[in-house]
Amino acid sequence: MPRAKKLLKRKQKKQSAGGSLKKEKHDDKKNKEQFCPDDITKPIPNGQRLWVIPDEKRPENIDYISIVERKKISNDVPSVSPTPLGPPAERKDAKGHEWRYYVHFVGRDRRMDRWVNYEQLRFAGPDLNIEEHHDNHGFDEQSLKNHEEATKVKNVDAIEIGPHVMETWYFSPFPAEYTKYRKLFFCEFCLKFFGLKSELRRHSQKCTWTHPPGNEIYRSKDQNIEVAMFEVDGGKEIIYTQNICYIAKLFLDHKTLWEDTTPFLFYVLTEVTPRGCCVVGYFSKEKSTELVSHGNNVACILTLPCHQRKGFGKFLISLSYELSKLEGKTGSPEEPISDLGQQAYNSYWKGVILDILADPKHEEITIHQISQMTSMTYKHIEQTLKALDIIQYDSSEGYMISVPNSLIKSHLDKKKRIAADKTRKYVRPADPKKVRWSPHHAKLIHKKARVAAQNN
Repeated sequence: MPRAKKLLKRKQKKQSAGGSLKKEKHDDKKNKEQFCPDDITKPIPNGQRLWVIPDEKRPENIDYISIVERKKISNDVPSVSPTPLGPPAERKDAKGHEWRYYVHFVGRDRRMDRWVNYEQLRFAGPDLNIEEHHDNHGFDEQSLKNHEEATKVKNVDAIEIGPHVMETWYFSPFPAEYTKYRKLFFCEFCLKFFGLKSELRRHSQKCTWTHPPGNEIYRSKDQNIEVAMFEVDGGKEIIYTQNICYIAKLFLDHKTLWEDTTPFLFYVLTEVTPRGCCVVGYFSKEKSTELVSHGNNVACILTLPCHQRKGFGKFLISLSYELSKLEGKTGSPEEPISDLGQQAYNSYWKGVILDILADPKHEEITIHQISQMTSMTYKHIEQTLKALDIIQYDSSEGYMISVPNSLIKSHLDKKKRIAADKTRKYVRPADPKKVRWSPHHAKLIHKKARVAAQNN
């Protein structure tokens, strides 16, 4: 290329960029943040890898972390933590460092992320040989990057629902006027939320709700606990269903929160108490999925952390499959699904299949028959059989299910131990005889038929 054309092209590039190339290089160098651990007056740049002591009372425990965000500490910060389960107290370091840091524990889920003080950080530490966490949860690389950037710092540290205070795990897009509060207070019946405890007290004096605003479709009394299930239409109870989505997003990372809840039905599980029916968890599903022979029977599912390990998760999963049986189709949870949700589903699928194989009547059974009995998809049945290591391939007969007696015995013994512990609060999977429900599209058909009959 002739020199004159080179100069012209370079000049055009300068003008389009709004400045000279030398200035651009100088600005890039100026904007690049330098990290100097010896100078404690300067903040640590975002993305820097360090070590941290999460609990100052146990200095022997050290973790490898990455700096996600930082904020400068004002001189008028309180000397105590703003919430019982919130971050450590904001205080200036004894050395005069004026910054606090939001850190991600490398190789762990983002629910472990938290704010730490400068004195908890270490610039040298052991070689922990931690593998990076690369679960995209069904997102493409760019979408995952955008999601993590928008939700990198959780905006609420804790929530209070009834007598329970729970530390939150992730970011949830609450309205802007609530971003100044680090703890939110929820009414345990209508799920309206407030930034101050005094506001909740005034609301509680006027609130007349004692259960979710929907039709009760299930009630049972199990081991030291009574539960009731309500079907709530997202198109009719918009505020209630939006509020339950705000709560769910605090504990579910890779789920899209739809402001329009009209296309969804919400199945809210409650514990029956003298005060009323208190929410312990829920699952939702799209109304349109009822019109196809197979698809997702769950869009989102959650058991509140304060109510976990009581059987509520398996109950919600079992009820979703009981509804699929009434619809006469197979179903599966919508992906992506959280790591804890995947564990709950794997445990449920294994238990259901082992219950069937433990029955002497089912000495010979096919995957198709298991699917008809459980409404599980072929994919999940095959995955579960492989996880149990009880499916074998024979060159002459194809795949065969072979179950060792020790596996059946171990499964039945576990069920007996749970049933024998009379002091534990535990709810069993849904009993199909106690479900009082009909498909949503069937209700619409009957409604149209009644309207047509009245008009005639």
